[in-house]
This record gives sequence, C-alpha cells and structure tokens, in this order.
Amino acid sequence: MSAFRRLAAGGRIDRSRPVAARFDGKPLNGFAGDTLASALLANNNVLIARSFKYHRPRGFLSAGVEEPNGLFTLGEGGGTEPNIPGTTSELVDGLVARSQNAWPSPGFDIMAVNSLASPFFQSGFYYKTFIGPFQKSWMFYEPFIRKAAGLGRAAFASDPDRYEMRHEFCDVLVAGSGPAGLAAALTAGRSGARVVLAEQDSLFGGSLLSETDAANEAW
Repeated sequence: MSAFRRLAAGGRIDRSRPVAARFDGKPLNGFAGDTLASALLANNNVLIARSFKYHRPRGFLSAGVEEPNGLFTLGEGGGTEPNIPGTTSELVDGLVARSQNAWPSPGFDIMAVNSLASPFFQSGFYYKTFIGPFQKSWMFYEPFIRKAAGLGRAAFASDPDRYEMRHEFCDVLVAGSGPAGLAAALTAGRSGARVVLAEQDSLFGGSLLSETDAANEAW
C-alpha cells in the first residue's frame, strides 16, 4: 500500500522515520507518530470494518478511545489482542493488524448478505424465533448464534509477554492533560500537593496538540 492521502507538511508525524507494518496480510506504510488509523486513512483505506449484525460498511468515526467502528486484532499467537481501537494504537515497525467481523475482507464481506434480511432481523428476534417449536430448540440454535456474536477472537495460546505494575500515591489526581488539566496540576503543585497528571493518550497536551499557536507549545 502506498500513501495516497498525505499532506506535504504538518501534523505530528516524523516524515524522516518511515514505519513498515502489515494490515490484513498486506504491507502498510506510515511514519513515526502515526496511529494505525491515520496510516490506514493515509493509504486510502476508508472502509475498515463491518457492522455487528447486518455487516454494513463502516469507516472511522472518531479520533480517540471512543471509536466504535475501527476495532482491530493486533499481534499474533499468544500476543494477540482483539478489539483494539486503531485510533489509539501506535504504528510501529512489525505491527500486524487484522480487521474483524468480515470475511474474507471488509471490502468484500460475504456476510453482508445479512442486510437483505434486515426487515426480519428485529432486535432480539433470536430469543423469540428460535425458542420453539420444540422444548430444546434453543439448545440447538444457541451455539450457532453465539458463534456469530462478538467481533475479535481471543488468543488460545499463553501470553508470552511480562507486565510491570507500579503503585503511585498522590494528594491530587488530575485526569487529562489539556489546558484545564495542566492548569489544575500546576496550581495544585504550587500549593505543595503531590500531584499525578494522568493522560490516556501517548502525548500530553490534549487539545493543545492541535493548536498552531507557538504560545500553546510553551505548555
């Protein structure tokens, strides 16, 4: 995949540091600072998922942890992680990402035929349709329905990675490092309190990161 939708300058990527990853078995090129989502969009991949029930085409809807559509399976073997938002996943060399809930691909999904039957697939229809006519009808249908449910698949192998845990203690915990969070942390710190400034993203700054004013960089 070659980049089709890149600006010549701007943004928070380092164009001098290319990154090579793979998406659905194909090369995915980007730069340091890219997320999986931004790299996919830059490579003209706008249809990246299918809806849960009817398998209708879906693209990215947001740019953070709230992203409902762009969920991917990252890694291989025991290190597999399903249902990870592409908007929060840093693009790194060797990253292996796969789409979910589509076969063989989001662009051509066999299960999209479900949308043709949408008038008959009302919410919770399976709890009424498949209960009868016999007493154990549900026990027969349930495995097939459960198999169709969900998006990504968890790994069967043991996780080979090791994780560290750290305990922190503070007087004031500030969630979010945008302008309000930075000001609150600074004020609390100057009063002598022990402050922890927590940020869910990989960079501090919040909305300041999208500002071009040099004064905002001073934060």
